[in-house]
Amino acid sequence: MTKASVFKPSILIDMRKNRIRIHQKTLRALGDPDFVVLIINPGEYSIGIKCSVLDDKLAHRIHKDTLKNDCELYSKAFMTALHELCPEWNVREKYRIEGEIIAEENMAVFSLREYALLEH
Repeated sequence: MTKASVFKPSILIDMRKNRIRIHQKTLRALGDPDFVVLIINPGEYSIGIKCSVLDDKLAHRIHKDTLKNDCELYSKAFMTALHELCPEWNVREKYRIEGEIIAEENMAVFSLREYALLEH
């Protein structure tokens, strides 16, 4: 008998396309929010995805009517800030990052120290 795998929320950072892909299972673990905010925490060297509301000027809408698999958000400003924090990241590459859900904060947190470089 094998142990069941433990769910790890994950995101994909595509530096070339200025794209953040939030995997569907991660959104489900956050309670299928209508809006999220992307947060870069330089002190903790991490990215956060926090559930949000329409009134938040920084919120990104999750378009559930077109959401078949994952949610893709595009932000050149976010990628610029991320590249400033992680200058060793190649602007033409994709990175997969696993994190953890912090339920009491309605948030997923992803350490920038632990990532996988994806092949093209």
